[in-house]
Amino acid sequence: MKLPKIAIRTNIFTHILLIVTTVVIVLSGVQYYFSKALAETATQKSFYQIAESITADMNSRDQFAKEILYQMQHFPGISEAVADELPMPLVERYIYTLLRNPNIYAIYSGDENGDFFEVINMKSSKRLYRHFNAPEKTRWLVIKVAGRDAERKKIFYYLDEALSQLHQSEEPTDYRANLRPWYRQAIGTELAVRSDPYTFSNLQEKGITYSKRVGTTSTVLALDFTLPKLNILLKSLKFSDSSQIVLFTGEGETIASSDDLSQASAKAANLKLIDKEQEQVFLMEEDGRARYAMVTTLNSESGVAAYLAISVDQREMLQPYIKNIGYGVAAAFLIFLLNLPVVIFATSRIVKPINALMVENKKVRERRFEDVKEVKTNIIELSRLSSSLVEMSKSIQAYQEAQKELMDSFIRLIADAIDAKSPYTGGHCKRVPVLATMLVEEACKAESGTLKGFSFSTKDEMDEFARGAWLHDCGKITTPEYVVDKATKLETIYNRIHEVRTRFEVIWRDIEIAYLEGQLEGKDKEELNTWREKEHQRLMDDFAFVAETNIGGEFMDEARKERIIAIAQRTWMRHFDDRLGISEDEWQRYTGREERRLPVVENLLNDRAEHIIERVDFDREGYEQQGFKLHVPEHLYNHGEIYNLCIEKGTLTEEERFKIQEHVIMSIKMLEQLPYTDEMKRIPEYAGTHHETLVGNGYPRELTADALSVPARIMAIADIFEALTASDRPYKKGKTLSQALKIMQFMVKDRHIDGELFALFLRSGIHKTYAEKYLKPEQIDEVDIEAYI
Repeated sequence: MKLPKIAIRTNIFTHILLIVTTVVIVLSGVQYYFSKALAETATQKSFYQIAESITADMNSRDQFAKEILYQMQHFPGISEAVADELPMPLVERYIYTLLRNPNIYAIYSGDENGDFFEVINMKSSKRLYRHFNAPEKTRWLVIKVAGRDAERKKIFYYLDEALSQLHQSEEPTDYRANLRPWYRQAIGTELAVRSDPYTFSNLQEKGITYSKRVGTTSTVLALDFTLPKLNILLKSLKFSDSSQIVLFTGEGETIASSDDLSQASAKAANLKLIDKEQEQVFLMEEDGRARYAMVTTLNSESGVAAYLAISVDQREMLQPYIKNIGYGVAAAFLIFLLNLPVVIFATSRIVKPINALMVENKKVRERRFEDVKEVKTNIIELSRLSSSLVEMSKSIQAYQEAQKELMDSFIRLIADAIDAKSPYTGGHCKRVPVLATMLVEEACKAESGTLKGFSFSTKDEMDEFARGAWLHDCGKITTPEYVVDKATKLETIYNRIHEVRTRFEVIWRDIEIAYLEGQLEGKDKEELNTWREKEHQRLMDDFAFVAETNIGGEFMDEARKERIIAIAQRTWMRHFDDRLGISEDEWQRYTGREERRLPVVENLLNDRAEHIIERVDFDREGYEQQGFKLHVPEHLYNHGEIYNLCIEKGTLTEEERFKIQEHVIMSIKMLEQLPYTDEMKRIPEYAGTHHETLVGNGYPRELTADALSVPARIMAIADIFEALTASDRPYKKGKTLSQALKIMQFMVKDRHIDGELFALFLRSGIHKTYAEKYLKPEQIDEVDIEAYI
């Protein structure tokens, strides 16, 4: 894993900041821990105070309700409330109680017969008017239920503010007071009882019913209390915006709440809270936020249990403490910032000489070793480092020079080996770099045309180009000598014309034998002589034609090819097995050929299956991915005698020509595998483009002018001129200057080579300078350079 880099000053700043931050985090953590404990204690104390307040209020309400019931049970006429006539004195007493206690929604009574008498405060809610279809001026509603079985009726009396009756209505009913929970709870005890909170059907608000049996009678008196005042109390007890107080029953039903809650979700939440450890603050999560919470049981004097849940947002409770922690953190970092100037001054004494050392190190990286100087500093370690850097630069310089010399020697060794491999290309790899370097130096001086601005600004660039020139034919090391040196069509490792001539000799002797046998048989001697001379002459003419064709000097038109095919049809008798004395590779090529019993009649010339050498392990996909576009023949080699003799021009088959051209591909592959430094990375380009043309019909990648750099174009000119004028090749005579330049002039017209560089080549006199050193005197003739430009 590669570590990230960081400056010394940044490093020191970072460490100091890390120390300060660590101290602040530790202290803040400790402070936070104790602050959190304080917050929880304060929260629990607040919860206890709220619970006490609510308990006191609940008990107060219970006591108040009971006192009312105890007083009202002595009202005269309660037991006779459902008499035929409306008991107005009793109604007035009920109304008096309702007026003094606005939280009482209704007062009513019932007896063991199920009869019912109720007075309702219509001002309790506007819903009552709609529910009872009451006249607008109705202030009080009296309901009476009496009668037996099917005659049972519910009578409604609508009274105004002055207790005058506005309207009266009745309806049949099966309502029986003695079956209601409030009646059944109270009839069995002398004490006042309280119901669990429930929703009053008429009012659609939650309330509580207090009920008590009247003395020893079967009549039960009841009060309906609404709970809005309790909700107001809970809201008044909220000690923060996020605090929430809920009073609920053991069944989860909400009695009162400081906030509006949906019934379904509130009931489920309340039931979960009952299972919590009571009287203890705990953490709970609500809507993804942490809250402190506590549950306590409120036991009223009536014995009916209720639960009180109190919660508050943890962050809100911790906010004051966190704020103090923030002040502490800010103070610590303020001290750090005030000390920054001291840190900057201290680090500058280290950073300044280090920066100077980095400048000197850059000189080493750029190989400007002679410019490396010692850095003056009073820091001992940095002074020693500076001295070491100077010594190191001298050592690297000496080592690099040695490495360059070794590399150049190795490159020349490869070039010498390639030149020595074949006398036909001897000296080529040495002379091309000389010619190419001369031309590139002139191109760097150009002040006009497309060459203006081209230059090799450093020695490394010139060395890179020269090495590319030295290695431009390094791929020839993989090319078989017999292909490079192939001077005749039938030549492989040896010239097979001798084998063919032997067959002609055999046929010659067969003619002689036939002549002698004819004499023994008594045939006409003169006719035999004429026949023998004619056949011998024909045989001599055919061999002379085959031998001439083998040289490859004449273009093979269809007539010459047909004559070769006709000559091939002559036969001779083979008496010896041609599979004896052959190598394993040759034996493999014979596999599959039908064996014939000796002696065998064979054609004078043959194209046989064993003449074919297959191409194996060729990665065509990789070949195309590398951008090589030379057509790849199906076979590696085809040594067929007729096939080779019918080569139209020159001595090379399609397979052998590809093998020759493949040397550029092999050069590129070999050179692209080497680990170059940045200043040597274009060597494969310079070495691998000398057979490309400006119009894209060169090889191996068919590059066009846009893809060919000036150095690449120079390499092409140097390679062609050296090849045309070389006089040390046995298979051809070196051309004169005028002949070579004439050929190159046509190549300029065909845009095979760069015309501007060719003109520079001539006008600079490079052609003449090179000729005087490397050409034979007879090759150097007069040249009018303007005629070729």
